Amino acid sequence: MSHPVVSSSKIFLLSCFEKHRRLCRLIHMKKLLSAFFSFFVLFGFVPTIASAAPNPPYHLTTVSWVVATRDNLNKDDRYVTLIGHVTGRSGDETYFFTDGTGTIRLDSENFRLPVGPKIVVGGRIDQAYLGFGHVEIDVRRWHYARTP
Repeated sequence: MSHPVVSSSKIFLLSCFEKHRRLCRLIHMKKLLSAFFSFFVLFGFVPTIASAAPNPPYHLTTVSWVVATRDNLNKDDRYVTLIGHVTGRSGDETYFFTDGTGTIRLDSENFRLPVGPKIVVGGRIDQAYLGFGHVEIDVRRWHYARTP
């Protein structure tokens, strides 16, 4: 079985054709990417790139509002901010907190909270499901409240 002889000029033309085809694909990909990002910029879907996890949106609210959300699954895991006083402690991680509108439990695994002084607590609502358990706030951050 004999192989056909291919001249060097045909090899050169084939390699030029292949390079041209690859270049056309690359240009086409760049156009597609450009159109894709332009679409998102024009319609407000700009992706954000952050080096760290973004801070969740905390909503300043009252203890009475949080307690009223009991068994409301739409409010579960919502981030809230409360301003008030820790009135007591039960065990290592559970605290009782009041802001004058009611009392709620705080679950603070990572922080030791001061009893008495006015503080600002940020955390996530942890709902009591089907009436079992307690509505509480999983504390994510806290600091002493500034007095004006």
